[in-house]
Amino acid sequence: MKKLAAIGLLFLITACTVEQQMPEATRESDLEPGITEASSAALAWDHDPEALIIQAFADIGGSAPTAALINQLFAAQVWGDGRITWVTWTDDFQRQVWQGQLSEAEMAALLQTVADKGFFRLKARYAPRENVMDGSTIGIKVYLLDRSQEVSEYVSGAPDRFHELFDLLISGAGAEGVPYSPQSGQLTAREIEFDEWREPVERPTWDAAALAVDLHEAENVWLEGDALARAWEVVNENPRFPIVEQDGTYFELHLRLPELGVMAPR
Repeated sequence: MKKLAAIGLLFLITACTVEQQMPEATRESDLEPGITEASSAALAWDHDPEALIIQAFADIGGSAPTAALINQLFAAQVWGDGRITWVTWTDDFQRQVWQGQLSEAEMAALLQTVADKGFFRLKARYAPRENVMDGSTIGIKVYLLDRSQEVSEYVSGAPDRFHELFDLLISGAGAEGVPYSPQSGQLTAREIEFDEWREPVERPTWDAAALAVDLHEAENVWLEGDALARAWEVVNENPRFPIVEQDGTYFELHLRLPELGVMAPR
C-alpha cells in the first residue's frame, strides 16, 4: 500500500511540474470560445476600400508630452481592398510611416493567421496583477462581416501569440512598403518659449511666405501640398517635440490626420 501511495504522489508531482512548465502562449486558459482555426468560412470581410478590417494601436501612456499624444498614429491599419499602413521607428526615435498593398489571397492568409493564433479566443484585456500607473497599452481590433474582436494589453500579461500578431502587423504583414504621404491634415501651431541654452540644436524652420501659412494664425488649419509636406516632415522627425522656428519665434506643431491619426481632426 505504501508503494502504491508513493507512486501516486510521484504522478501528482510530475503532473503539476508539466503544468507549471507549459508556456503561457499555449495555455487554453488564455482562450475563450470563439472562431477557431478550422472555421475559415467565418473569416469573410468587407472588401470596400474604405472599410477598416484590422487596426493595431499603441497608446504611449498618460505621461507623454501633449504633442506626442496629438501627433500619435495608429501602429498599423488594413482596409478591405488590402491596403495597409504601418509605423516604424529609427534608432534615434524618428518616425517612419509606410503604405503597402496586400492581394486578396494575402488578405485571406493574414486573417487565417489571425485565427490560427487564437486571436478570436483571447481575452479582451490583459494587465498585470499589480497596480501600474501611466503605463502603455497596445491592442488589435479586427472587423469581420459577422463579428468584431478587440484585444488589448496594458503593460504586460498577454500571451506570446498576441505579441506575434502585433509584430506581424507593424512590420507590414509581408507587404512591400513605400513612404506614406498624407493628402490632407489639420494643423495647430502652439507658440512656445524656447531656451537655446537648454538644448543647443538647430531647429527646423518654417517659411511662412513660401508655404502660405503663418503659424501665428494656425489654429485647426487644413493643409495640403508643400505646407502639409513640411509639417509632416517635422512631426515625423520628432513626434514628441516637433518644434520649428518662424522668424525668430518657436512653435510646436500638432498635426491631426483624418486617416491615420489616433486623435481625429476637429
